[in-house]
Parts: sequence; structure tokens; C-alpha cells
Amino acid sequence: MNILNNGRFGMAAALAGTMRGVIHKAIEHATARTQFGKKLESFGAIQEKIARMAMKHYVTESMAYMISANMDQGSKEFQIEAAISKIYGSEAAWFCCDEAIQILGGMGYMRECGLERVMRDLRIFRIFEGTNDILRLFIALTGIQYAGSSMKELQKAMKNPVGNAGILFDFAGKRAKRAVGMSSGPSLTEHVHSSLATSADQTSKSIYEFGATVEDILMKHGKKIVDEQFVLNRLAESAIEIYAMVSVLSRASRSLTAGHSSAQHEALMCTTYCDEAFHKVKICLEETQSGRNLKIYSNLSQISQDVIQCGGLMQQHPLGF
Repeated sequence: MNILNNGRFGMAAALAGTMRGVIHKAIEHATARTQFGKKLESFGAIQEKIARMAMKHYVTESMAYMISANMDQGSKEFQIEAAISKIYGSEAAWFCCDEAIQILGGMGYMRECGLERVMRDLRIFRIFEGTNDILRLFIALTGIQYAGSSMKELQKAMKNPVGNAGILFDFAGKRAKRAVGMSSGPSLTEHVHSSLATSADQTSKSIYEFGATVEDILMKHGKKIVDEQFVLNRLAESAIEIYAMVSVLSRASRSLTAGHSSAQHEALMCTTYCDEAFHKVKICLEETQSGRNLKIYSNLSQISQDVIQCGGLMQQHPLGF
């Protein structure tokens, strides 16, 4: 397991370098190529691609260094973080290379450019060292296992409510606060640079809502949660985004505190990423329990079973073939 953990966190570091290279190629072309009388870099569609590539690189690199710092400080439990960095890094690198090719157009598809080989080579990273699909389940189920330990204490307390009133009142108090919109989650604001307070608050709320959702899902499904992969995938996606938020907050705060020349640029990437991630986490968590989404999951399962039973696509060809 330690070998896999080391390989996974190292992958994020290596892919950050790959992403840096493909981003450079994209920028090189966007600043040189003229279309409709303007440089490509001046078009909003291209600006969004480059900005998202830069943010994904920043997140990937921040994750790699955060895990490294934890390891240097003697941490032995970093398997979830390593898995998250492997998933995020491999998918971010694929995104960046794909977008770089898109920016270069037909030229990006040519062998002489070099990006076509990078894209082909990148495809394996979502498979080896544990496929991203399996690692998502690993992240969700490992996190649930920790939450399950707390739930077991609550179950024991409920068998003897008189002798364990403290645990029961604490649990009831948390749920009451949630019912009226009050958070009892951790606050990260005091640990980050003051200019990142809003992003820190968003991250704290995401962490709290994640914990509350896991608690509700455990109460609903119990041990059968291992079979609810539609739900687990969305929990994993939320965990990945939350860790990404924490990573960029830590790095941007350090740059602002140290007065680095890139500090304001890093802060802008951090706040932009956290704002989008906050809403993405909210949607993912809602999708784990909403009746509409649970119906969609059931439909998807049925569609898959129909296609498998048929041995291929069921619908007739429009021309009757």
C-alpha cells in the first residue's frame, strides 16, 4: 500500500510538470496566431481555456506539495490525499493537453507539434496505480468508515440514553443547528490570509455540509452503502474538490504572507477556484439524496442492464439497417 501511495502522490508532481509544458505551447500559439484581425489570446473562449488550464495546474501542484509537506512532518496516514491527487492530477493533465490541442487547432494534431504523443501517453495515468473509478470508491468508503466509527458510538449511546446523555445531546444539538441553517463546522478563516477569508468560509461550509451529508447517508443506507456507487461517486467528487480548496488556500496564503511577486495572481486563482468548487460541492452533495437524482440513477442502471442483456444497443437504426 505504501508503494501505491508514493506512486500516486508522485504522479501529481510529475503531471504538474507535463501540464506546465502543454500550457506553454498553448500560450505560445495563442499569442502568435491572428484570426479575424485579432490575436487568439484576446478572445474570451481562448482566455477561459487558458485560465482553467492554469488553475488546474495550480491545484495539482499545490496538492503534490501539501502531501509532501505532510509526509516530511512524519504523517503516515496520507492514502486518501494521495488517491485524490492522483485522480485530480491525471484528469487535469488530460484536460490541459486536450485544450492545448484545441487552441492549436489542426496544428496541435500533427506529430511535429508533439502534443499528440503527450495526449496518448497521458491516457494511461487514469488507469494504472489504481483506476480513477476504483480510487473514487476508495476515497468515499474510507471517509465513510471514519464517520461510521462515530455513528457506532451514537448507536451505543442510544441503547443507554441515561448514561450517555452527553453524546446524545451533542448529536441532537448539531442536527438542530443544521435545521435552522446554523453551522457547527470548523472555521478555516483564522488560518489563512485575511484577503482569502471568503474562500476560507466557503471551504469550511463545504467541509461541514460534507460531514452532515455522510452522516445522513450512513443513517439511511448503513452497511449497504457499499452498493450505492452512484452516491459514492458524488461523495468522492465532493471530497476531491474540498481537498483542492484547502490546498490552494494554503499555498495562496503562504504567497500572500511572504509577499511573493505572484501573490495577487495566486490569490485570484484561489478565490476563483474556491468559488466554483463551493457550488460544485453543494450540487454533488444535493445529488446524493434528492429524489430526482435517485430516480435518474435508477434509470441509468436500467438502461445499462437493457443494453447488456441485448448484447449491444437496443434501438433500431434510423434507416432500418
